[in-house]
Amino acid sequence: MKLYVNLVSPNVRRVRLTAAVLGLHLEDVPLDFARGEHKTPEFLALNPNGSVPTLVDGDFVLTESRAIMQYLASKKPESGLLPTDEQARADVARWQFWDASHFSPQLGTLAFQRIIKQRFGMGDPDAGKVEEALTNFRRFAAVLNKHLERKRYVVGESLTIADLTLASSLMYAEASGAAVAEFPEMQAWFSRIAEMDAWKKTSP
Repeated sequence: MKLYVNLVSPNVRRVRLTAAVLGLHLEDVPLDFARGEHKTPEFLALNPNGSVPTLVDGDFVLTESRAIMQYLASKKPESGLLPTDEQARADVARWQFWDASHFSPQLGTLAFQRIIKQRFGMGDPDAGKVEEALTNFRRFAAVLNKHLERKRYVVGESLTIADLTLASSLMYAEASGAAVAEFPEMQAWFSRIAEMDAWKKTSP
């Protein structure tokens, strides 16, 4: 399987992290966004959105990181990353959708404003957007923090792609000044994920 990537992307990280936990080999195909390699006709034929990650498995092409995670996990159901129990599986999907809709966008805004803009000479952070993202991050982090009270994992009693999804969204949280320390249950859970060999192996 080939995975088109930009290794600094949290969306790419969560897919590569899933593959690492599963022991699946993915052939990384790096795209240089600065050179517009994600906008070439060849790549747009695979993914009209011009985004990464994009998975190619034979004749099958799949985009969207959380869908790719589910696809990979389904190849090894014995791993438990995607539960076979229908309620647990639905709960995993719930947290993936929650991340995409609520949690990840705030962290993405903070990373863009405080890290990416500086790195690529795109001007100063927009103070209003930073403040809005911090406010929303605190709101949604409180939800996750409460959920994780007396829990080691987001869903059930073992690691699932819900954990890998949410942890990947936090990969730049400290560097971008997100108030992670205000949420001790979430911070402790994230620290456990960050100690995994697969997490360290997929660091950009």
